[in-house]
Amino acid sequence: MGIPVCVPVIPKNAKKYVNAVIDKNWVSSLCLDPEVNYIKKLEEGFAAHVGVKYGIAITSGTTALHLAVNSLRIGPGDEVIVPTFTMIATASAVVNNGAIPVFVDADPKTWCLDPKLIEKVITKKTKAIMPVHIYGYPADMDTIMDIAGRHNLYVIEDAAEGIGTEYKNRKVGGIGDIGCFSFYANKIVTSGEGGLLVTDNKEYAERAAMLKDQAFGMPRFIHREIGFNFRMNNLTAAYAYASFEEISEYVAKRIKNAELYYKLLGDIEGLILPPAKSRGIVNSYWMYAILIDKEKFGRSKNEVREMLKANYGIETRDFFYPMHKQPVMIEKGYVSNTVSMPVSEYLWENGLYLPSSTSLDEGQINCIAEALHKLKR
Repeated sequence: MGIPVCVPVIPKNAKKYVNAVIDKNWVSSLCLDPEVNYIKKLEEGFAAHVGVKYGIAITSGTTALHLAVNSLRIGPGDEVIVPTFTMIATASAVVNNGAIPVFVDADPKTWCLDPKLIEKVITKKTKAIMPVHIYGYPADMDTIMDIAGRHNLYVIEDAAEGIGTEYKNRKVGGIGDIGCFSFYANKIVTSGEGGLLVTDNKEYAERAAMLKDQAFGMPRFIHREIGFNFRMNNLTAAYAYASFEEISEYVAKRIKNAELYYKLLGDIEGLILPPAKSRGIVNSYWMYAILIDKEKFGRSKNEVREMLKANYGIETRDFFYPMHKQPVMIEKGYVSNTVSMPVSEYLWENGLYLPSSTSLDEGQINCIAEALHKLKR
């Protein structure tokens, strides 16, 4: 049997909590029984974990981002600064609200949004900055928050990959105006699908809660805004809460696995390992991501991926294809096809991530490291 990139861990209490919801028949997004109201337990527990006052449970990390943009009243004609090196959900959340994504290259040291490039693209239309904590490593939030403060901009943290990540002893997602998390199957905390929006701002929380529920008003069927059905159901919340209960254990295991990867791969010339640790930074290692220097390693990224799969049954994944190169972004006129963002292009061309499941064991990591040693020319 091969080694997949990521396999979700089934939480110890998942069946217990889900069955309790079924037994009491509170399966929708409404639950009036506090004993089995896992939506409320998840919202309050996760918000406290991040260090903010409010949590809003929703259907995915993508809808969390969409809801965040809309909750801040960002819409047609407005601009949002987005890293080009990210998954498309970051940009689509902007586009689907009628706003304009403005792409910025990655920092070569962190692979996150390069803060040195932000002020060059700020205009009178700019409303927000949307940093992404790539593969579990935090963006430079001090600099980003300083720029946002000086230019009166919102900060929406895409923390889909940053569950458990810390920046200067603060959990990511709780630093900007709004933070967005994903509970997709490959995330550290999961419910298969699902997400959560967090904020310290009561106004944003109330607006997000209203919008995610079809913007029902008072009386209920009077609508003054167009909302969405982004409600998480209680069955999903029960599974997510069971997973959330084990968050410290999961993050510790990811870090332990990463430390073994560093130890076993550190002497292979031509492998560039994830950004190094620094004071106050906790990388949660959503994925253990590496770069292949073809000249020094002797093989390209694509060759390595193909040979790991064919010869050893080891699954890998490409890095994200940059947003400024995406056909849809070019066709819709958000970016010119002549634009070059060299760092992100280099990351795409040379990056892959290795198996990173929480349940990955030392034997599997040793096999992966041994395979990479053998592939080195």
